[in-house]
Amino acid sequence: MSTGVDTATGGTRGADLEVLALLAPWRAAGVVSAGDAHLAATLCRLTGVGAEPPEVAVAAALAARAPRLGHTCLDLATVAASAAAEVEGDRGVVESAGVDDLPWPSDIAAWQAALAASPLVEVLVDGEPPETPSVPPRPMALHGTRLYLERYLAYERRVAGELRQRAAAPPVAAALADARRVELLQTLVPLAPGEDADDSPQWSAATAGASRRLAVIVGGPGTGKTQTVAALLALLRAGDPSGRLRIALAAPTGKAAARMGEAFHAVADQLRRSSLSDVETLADELADARATTLHALLGARPGTVRMRHHADNPLVEDVVIVDETSMVSLPLMARLLDAVRPDARVVLVGDPGQLASVEAGSVLGDIAGPAVDAALGSGPPPAGPLAGCVSVLTRSFRFPPGSVIDRFAQAVRAGDADLALELLAEVGGASEQYPEAEVAQLTLALDAGVRLAWIDAPGDTTDARDPVVAEVGRSAQRVRDLAERGDTDDALEALTSLRVLCAHRRGPFGVTGWNRLVEEALARVKPLAPGFYVGRPVLVTATDRANGLFNGDLGVVVAAPGGARVAFPGPEAPRLLAPVRLESVETVHAMTIHKSQGSEFDHVIVVLPSPTSRLATRELLYTAVTRARRVVTLVGDAASVERAVTQRVVRASGLADRLWDVA
Repeated sequence: MSTGVDTATGGTRGADLEVLALLAPWRAAGVVSAGDAHLAATLCRLTGVGAEPPEVAVAAALAARAPRLGHTCLDLATVAASAAAEVEGDRGVVESAGVDDLPWPSDIAAWQAALAASPLVEVLVDGEPPETPSVPPRPMALHGTRLYLERYLAYERRVAGELRQRAAAPPVAAALADARRVELLQTLVPLAPGEDADDSPQWSAATAGASRRLAVIVGGPGTGKTQTVAALLALLRAGDPSGRLRIALAAPTGKAAARMGEAFHAVADQLRRSSLSDVETLADELADARATTLHALLGARPGTVRMRHHADNPLVEDVVIVDETSMVSLPLMARLLDAVRPDARVVLVGDPGQLASVEAGSVLGDIAGPAVDAALGSGPPPAGPLAGCVSVLTRSFRFPPGSVIDRFAQAVRAGDADLALELLAEVGGASEQYPEAEVAQLTLALDAGVRLAWIDAPGDTTDARDPVVAEVGRSAQRVRDLAERGDTDDALEALTSLRVLCAHRRGPFGVTGWNRLVEEALARVKPLAPGFYVGRPVLVTATDRANGLFNGDLGVVVAAPGGARVAFPGPEAPRLLAPVRLESVETVHAMTIHKSQGSEFDHVIVVLPSPTSRLATRELLYTAVTRARRVVTLVGDAASVERAVTQRVVRASGLADRLWDVA
């Protein structure tokens, strides 16, 4: 019988087991995973640390855990307070029992000292490695209370260095006469009544993007980011009659890249309808503009993290424009900036108020955060080379200025829970908006204008469930009726009239439960066939290049002469695909808020999670509310609203400090 220990490996395995035993309570509480613990054990063994002092092994495991939760480093000062909120069970609610009882190091200074004395850790000097780094290199680095895995420190330093260098570079000489520039901007980005060209953030952003080595254009939904980027592209193309300027358009996802191309096609049509002379060629160039994913642009190699384009084999493009930058992780941004030539221009576009990337980092928030705070009046004007590179668009064109949804979204973004609850109280709670005898038919009465409604009840109660299912059921039945008649265009249009948005996939507040409830309601009207029944709304859950579909695309099953087909919007006409050709799709009466990013619906019903959920955050609620074109119905009690508005997604990172001159 094997004992599991022999003379060759017994000491090694024993050292690992000591660390794993030390970390067992942390694993049991759900704070660290098996992978985190084993990585910490390996690092401690390779450097001869072992399980003593215990706070070093604990820090190593927590640092290994950090990128998995979106952090780029471990912040010793905040990890104990945030850990309970980051432990989440399968049902989508926090299971934090035992987290507070763990032996958290209480003396942060002593914890720093133990790490600084460890052969595991390199101590940074003014945020940089010492002039004579340790040999062999140490796998972790300590800067103040931030503990990094070495590769994430390298990503952060590379991104900060590249951005600051580009921000400080002199602008490119204007290639377009001022008169022609003004003509194009007047056509593509009309000034608001009484607005002067010098005061237009969109004009300034487009002009800066055409000349700076680094330009950052940020703003909330409906603030004209895409229109501004289209104007920027027009300025670049119009100033390059020889056609030598090479421009890359990219986005982190295929869906976002496709939307980017559609927007430029619409702007091309706008140019053709204008009274400007000599724009046909320019309009054709805009219509032909194609965006790609960042991974495709960089030449990602399947099965590896390596890219074909990097510092030694840079991209040939002279200008790289990236949309939806809030979804770009720190490692991907580092790879992108490595691959862009030093003399090329980079334009980053997005909304830092929305949910950050799924992977590690909150890059756009770190890049633009101080400038956004200053523009919204919640912070001083920032200092540093990036200060002149960030254009903040604040005027929304989606909602009328001062409309209730606009005011509510701004209250959420500002973290003003009192104002948010005050606005909800003005529109009334469940008993007023949704009387038992007659459910308000908001979806079918969109001509009422922009509206905000509140069901003041937790989403897992009948007070919330019954009116929502009735409302969604009516909308789903309308889609079903159109689909059964084979009215594909109207069925696809009706598909975007309403959507339930949830924080979680599972549990009483989750997508799975809401989809089941709506289908049960539909089946009571008329039985549903199994599988791809006519009228079934579907969500693509994985990019399908063979069929030209992207993760997040929406379609609906419609009756067709050859049998049921799944219809998806196309550039000119709907595309009809046989159900057998589709693999990664699911029913989508409800969807997660993460999946809804980049989509718009006439009416969104936002189901807030329990106040104890770590997903109840300001960014989540802001993203959900701003998916609506006309109507928002919020489902959740006052405690859920307050929690969501006041709780921010705080990702440990040192990038902002490296980018901005902090006093």
